[in-house]
Amino acid sequence: MNRRSLLIGAAALGACSTLSGGGDDVIAITNAKIYPAPDAAPIERGAILVRGGRIAAFGADVSAPAGARIIDAAGGAVTAGFWNAHVHIFTPDLLHADQKSDAQLTATLSQMLNRWGFTSVFDVASILANTNTIRQRIRAGAVRGPNILTVGEPFFPLNGTPIYIREFLRAQNIAFPEIATAEQAAAQAQRQIDDGADGLKLFAGAIVGGPVGVLPMSLDVARAVVEVAHRAGKPVFAHPSNLAGLDVAIESGVDVLTHAAAMAGPWGPDLIARLRAHRIALTPTLELFEIDRLPGDSRDSIARDVQIVQNQMAAYAQAGGEVLFGTDVGYTQSVDTGREFTLMRDAGFDFRAILSSLTSTPANRFGFGARKGRIATGLDADLVVLQGDPAADISALARVRQTIRGGEIIYDAAEAA
Repeated sequence: MNRRSLLIGAAALGACSTLSGGGDDVIAITNAKIYPAPDAAPIERGAILVRGGRIAAFGADVSAPAGARIIDAAGGAVTAGFWNAHVHIFTPDLLHADQKSDAQLTATLSQMLNRWGFTSVFDVASILANTNTIRQRIRAGAVRGPNILTVGEPFFPLNGTPIYIREFLRAQNIAFPEIATAEQAAAQAQRQIDDGADGLKLFAGAIVGGPVGVLPMSLDVARAVVEVAHRAGKPVFAHPSNLAGLDVAIESGVDVLTHAAAMAGPWGPDLIARLRAHRIALTPTLELFEIDRLPGDSRDSIARDVQIVQNQMAAYAQAGGEVLFGTDVGYTQSVDTGREFTLMRDAGFDFRAILSSLTSTPANRFGFGARKGRIATGLDADLVVLQGDPAADISALARVRQTIRGGEIIYDAAEAA
């Protein structure tokens, strides 16, 4: 039996399920078009029952027990909770978290992440101690937010702090490590993993401006970071920028590219084959190439760069490469996910490909496939209730009615109105 059949079979089992016993601790999402997984057939007018933070039953014939809390999806779609594989827990409103109230942190996380359906995120550059503080408060139930995985501080080449972040770092009195040797890299990598980092992030190509332009990281340094991370079973992310950065990322053995690379130009078959051979995933962040621009950039140059990165994403996916959804929010101020979905659609991604990049692909990539990324009995109740059907209108993915993480409603549009 193939994977599609297994998923449809799981949905059929869910459709025959009922939940016995009292409903006081049950959430029932009713009147929903349920998408159990990107490659599974939808369930029309179904219901999902949540108990104890997990999915207890789902299907077309499921009924809610007396006393259950009812969420009426009003005919909208329900999917597994979304992943954002490129965020930064690094805005001024999230820094110095020990000085922020629970309400302040919740408000910021809601604006950035909760209201857009994100139940899990990978923070790919921040201050590890500060991010640990925030996620500890989320786990304790004091702050409402997604499950946060983090790399903590990024690794820059020696003299390679990117030009576009220097002023912010100075203003915040922050210094990220610039790495000179493989020994220094290995020691820093081990410290961050020991302090709770879920992965590591290196700047394979750092944009420093001036006559250098893009400064590549030493391959020895990059390999040292990767070796420590992989020994601990952690993924490594790389910011590539250009072809030289892509070479460092590939040859060092990183796991995820945090951006497409407009400066690299079109990706030919040989480059794609090298990326595929190393099982590197791509988080394209397409909208970034529209909004993170120099004042003098022309519309034509912006459109050209966007077309390049759309083509890179499409060519890589067509060759079987994994694509993860990510927005770079926390660096950018663009919180609305709608434009990213549109750019992905215009690059040839249909609803199911986009849904995969938001759910099952990142869940599997980061080791959570047995718990998250699908709607199935027994899995974590990470769910998104949408106001419409994204199969008919991709913008519905950005119109979230409720976000539920582990059975807890962390965003409700009605309450936020």
